[in-house]
Amino acid sequence: MTVVVERTIARPLAEVWASVSDVAAHRLPLTTVHTDPGPPGVGWRFSGVTALGPLHMRDDMIVTRWHPPGSPGSSGSPGSPMSAQYAVVKVGRVLGGWAEVTLSEPRPGWTQVQWREEIVPHPHALGRLARPLVDAAVRAMFSRAVDTMLAQPARP
Repeated sequence: MTVVVERTIARPLAEVWASVSDVAAHRLPLTTVHTDPGPPGVGWRFSGVTALGPLHMRDDMIVTRWHPPGSPGSSGSPGSPMSAQYAVVKVGRVLGGWAEVTLSEPRPGWTQVQWREEIVPHPHALGRLARPLVDAAVRAMFSRAVDTMLAQPARP
C-alpha cells in the first residue's frame, strides 16, 4: 500500500521546494543521508543510513524525476498554479519501493505538499507479508519528517 502524507502550509512554493528537495537535510530518526556530489537531477543518487549501535541499514535511492518550480514539466498552461515534483526509486539490497513528492500552489503564498511513499523490505515476498507493520511505521516516520521539514526554513 502507498503511504500518503499531505500538508498545506502558508509558505511560498519555491521556499517549500527548497526545504523538501534538500535531501541531505532530511531528518529521520537515527539516519544520516549521503549524496552524490553536485546538484540533484535525474540519475542523482543518495542513501539514508539508519544505525543503532553496530546495526545499520542502507536505503539507496536514485532520482527518476526532477522538476523544480519554473522548470519544464513543473507548471501547467499559462495562468495555471505553479507546481514542482521529484520522484525516486529505492534500489538497495534491503529496501525496495519508491517515493514521489509533489508541491502545488492552491492559492498565492500557500503550498500543498503531497509525499507518497512505498517501502517494501527485501525479499519482496516476505516484505509484502510485513506490509501492514511497515506501512504504519512509514506513515508515522514520514508524517513527522514532513512536519519537521515544513517547520524549518530552507538552508541557504
